[in-house]
Amino acid sequence: MQLYDPKTLGAPNSGWFTGREKKRLVLLGIAFLLILGAVIAAQIQARKRETARLEAAAQLGPQALPTEISVPTIDVAGLEAVADDLDPAHRVVLPGAVLEAGFAQSAQIYDGVYEPLGGRELTAALAAEMVRTPTQFRGQLFRVRCMVEEMREITGAEAPEDQRWFLRGKLEDGCDLFFAVKEIVGLAPVPGDFVRVDTLFARAHRAEVQGRWIDAPLLVGPRMLESFQKLAPVKELTPQQFLGVQDDSVARGFEGLGYQAYWELVSYVKHLEPGQVDWEQVPVLDNSTIMALFANGAEWRGKPVRIPVARMLTVWRQAQPENPLRVEHLVTGWFGRGDWVGQAKVASFVAPYTDVPPSIEKNFTARGYFFKNLGYVPKNGGAAIAPFFVLESMEEFIPPDTAGLRQIGYIVAGSLLVLALGAVIMVRRDRKASEALEAELLRRRRERRQKVAAAAKP
Repeated sequence: MQLYDPKTLGAPNSGWFTGREKKRLVLLGIAFLLILGAVIAAQIQARKRETARLEAAAQLGPQALPTEISVPTIDVAGLEAVADDLDPAHRVVLPGAVLEAGFAQSAQIYDGVYEPLGGRELTAALAAEMVRTPTQFRGQLFRVRCMVEEMREITGAEAPEDQRWFLRGKLEDGCDLFFAVKEIVGLAPVPGDFVRVDTLFARAHRAEVQGRWIDAPLLVGPRMLESFQKLAPVKELTPQQFLGVQDDSVARGFEGLGYQAYWELVSYVKHLEPGQVDWEQVPVLDNSTIMALFANGAEWRGKPVRIPVARMLTVWRQAQPENPLRVEHLVTGWFGRGDWVGQAKVASFVAPYTDVPPSIEKNFTARGYFFKNLGYVPKNGGAAIAPFFVLESMEEFIPPDTAGLRQIGYIVAGSLLVLALGAVIMVRRDRKASEALEAELLRRRRERRQKVAAAAKP
């Protein structure tokens, strides 16, 4: 009779693999998983090293710190008590208490409270309503941008040594107004200069100007700064617009973005009509292109480019200084590509968006216009130059659904599923074989005992 040796055979003849073959399969599976894990880990580390290299060449974005704005309470009743402007005949005399109350309340005004207090841009229509019904607008916040026509220094009743200024101006739409400020930021304006001031409406005022009497709002603000007349939408770019723009260099120094040409380009991009540019014919910002514009920025200035898949290094919503477009924020950031092997490893940009588009924090594609090679301070210090663009569009890059890759994925998934099912089947067959072996051994043991018992009987 043939005996079954579990140590050498591992299972009855009905099994698929011997014990030694099963051990080999397990070892091969473990080796496969280790190799796959090593390959994936190597790819992840390579991406991290490339990202770290690009980020080191870029400039740090602002740190997102928690901020809390303390919204002031304007004493409208106090302003109303001293205004004395409901009777038009009383508007000719300007009580000193009006200015004192206005300066006291406007001292709480700064840029951060403009939106929480419901600040509005002053227009001719609003100014006319303020003169007709001053009580309705008393103490409200208005942003004034106007041309200075007359300015004189006044003294405070409580502190004569304090410098203050009383001005007459004209809004861009031709409306007259009066305003008083306590501080001038930068150079003092002269008639003809354009200024901006955030103010509180104090009263309706009447004065004789060049032989005619005018009724206009009187507003009081804490500070006045230089401003610019509103720039009409730019619909066309010409080389002459960029004649004054020079690329920055470590040898010549950094000039920054400048003013007129930069804001004209932002305006052009902001008002670009769909279909106005045939983007399929526009050069792609590959390694050769970026090396060319880095070497000769003047030739590429104001020219459109297509940015292929690039890595977004940092992006944020940036508050803007006073500007002729009247934009409060632009989206700005840094991006790069691993195949840029020249001096320019990264590039910076602005985009005329009010907020950061969703899902572009990693890989993205874009279209825009080159402005200049801009000097900056990298993350690790020193000085560097990077191309600067004004982007017309930014889109998240979604890898194409390649049929071949999808089929390979299906094959791999199917193979893993077959291996898993095979392992389950082998375990179940081994369990059944083991149970059958135990039953067979038990049956033989019983037969042996029965034979022994039968032989022992007389």
